[in-house]
Amino acid sequence: MIRRTRYFVPLAGALLLAGCYPGEQHSARFEHKWPAAGITRLEVREVSGRITVDGDSPNEVTMKAAVRARGVQPNPKQEYQGYFRAELDGDTLSIESRDRHNDHFVFGFGRDIQVDYELHVPPSMALELRSVNGRIITRGIAGEINATTVNGVVDLEATGSNEVAAKTVNGRVQARFLDDFHGARLSTVNGRVVAALPPGASFYTDFTQVNGDFEAAFPLSIHSNPGSRRVSGEVNGGRYALRITTVNGDIKVDNVLPPPAPPRAPSAVPSAPAPPAPPAPRT
Repeated sequence: MIRRTRYFVPLAGALLLAGCYPGEQHSARFEHKWPAAGITRLEVREVSGRITVDGDSPNEVTMKAAVRARGVQPNPKQEYQGYFRAELDGDTLSIESRDRHNDHFVFGFGRDIQVDYELHVPPSMALELRSVNGRIITRGIAGEINATTVNGVVDLEATGSNEVAAKTVNGRVQARFLDDFHGARLSTVNGRVVAALPPGASFYTDFTQVNGDFEAAFPLSIHSNPGSRRVSGEVNGGRYALRITTVNGDIKVDNVLPPPAPPRAPSAVPSAPAPPAPPAPRT
């Protein structure tokens, strides 16, 4: 008769063997600057954090990164403690977080790294921004923009001098073109899509929608089919394509309103004339 002996490892011991306590959390902040000369493209890949890019730094690229890690030990011997990397290759600056999202411990305890990036770049910088569970935001960008996430909002502001592409699955897509329009592709599955264009933008539309309302500040024709709705039309000559796709969500195409004029300064109220001087006394 063969006897089998079973060995049970206590939970704490198993976690020690895994190399880290459950829920052990770390946080860190990093800053770095690169001269903008020679850098024309920025690529950022993140898993769970927010990516914000402002086109307000003409002479340098600046990065602020806020890290929140669970179950992952910092490595002081590596740059940025090993949480992410930033490499300059030719004219492209690439920033990428460590993808440990699917590296789980036993008993359901897992590792997780979230990095929120705040970047300031020249407005002409071309952007390739990718996330999984995070929001993507741009402001004042004149270069080409390609933004993709899965579970998150995409909120883009561009001058409109280059093409813009934005895609998500569960989240809202919003694109605002300040000065011009040179084409856009905006797509989501479960969410609203809003595009705001200058009144003089020249574009033709290709909108696909299943469930949701449609609203436009431009004259467009609507063709409804069973199970879907397509919107087509040309505005101001139809020079560039505006393609919008959503399944469960509204579509709104609006005008970019000019900034409000500064209030006029109140006119100066004339002062009352000074009273006449009293006559000199007689001697």
